Amino acid sequence: MKCKEDKRELIIQKGSDIMNHKGYNGTGVQEIVDAAQIPKGSFYNYFKSKEDFAVEAIKYYSNTSYNLLETNLKGQKMAPLERIKQIFFNIAERYEKSETTCGCFIGNMCQEMANVNKPIAEAVDDAYEHFKAPITQCLRQAQRNGDLNPSRDIDKLSEFIFNSWEGALMRMKASKSMKPLTAFHDILSEILAG
Repeated sequence: MKCKEDKRELIIQKGSDIMNHKGYNGTGVQEIVDAAQIPKGSFYNYFKSKEDFAVEAIKYYSNTSYNLLETNLKGQKMAPLERIKQIFFNIAERYEKSETTCGCFIGNMCQEMANVNKPIAEAVDDAYEHFKAPITQCLRQAQRNGDLNPSRDIDKLSEFIFNSWEGALMRMKASKSMKPLTAFHDILSEILAG
């Protein structure tokens, strides 16, 4: 059973990397199976269709990203607001080190498919809600600690931070530059300071 789960995860990792670079419509099942080094027929042992693959890949990356965010935002070594600034800085640093400016897989699926494919749109929206949860929890902790104004609407602030981040990733992709992520981090520091 574990072997099947490992193979499925490998297909998602390899296939979504191709899809992230070429887009949903620009990626065929053959390219996904070639990247994962499996026979084409085997793909259908794991996924009903390319659409099903995309939905499952979005869920996989949603869970992976959520776990990363939750682990780093629950750490007690830094104050809550510092943890939020640090996690976004660390993610931006990873983009810079890998020299990739193709953007966020889930964001790319949203831009390409959300208007035309309901299952993918729903998976993306669920992923975004999932991502925001640890940020919201960390902001609430900061508010309880007295680091944020008690009248500040934490749900709106969390939504704003996350949406700004996704927008910065989209601009990074368009400009092939890290400047949008740097600007995001600089303004995030100002917003969380005041």
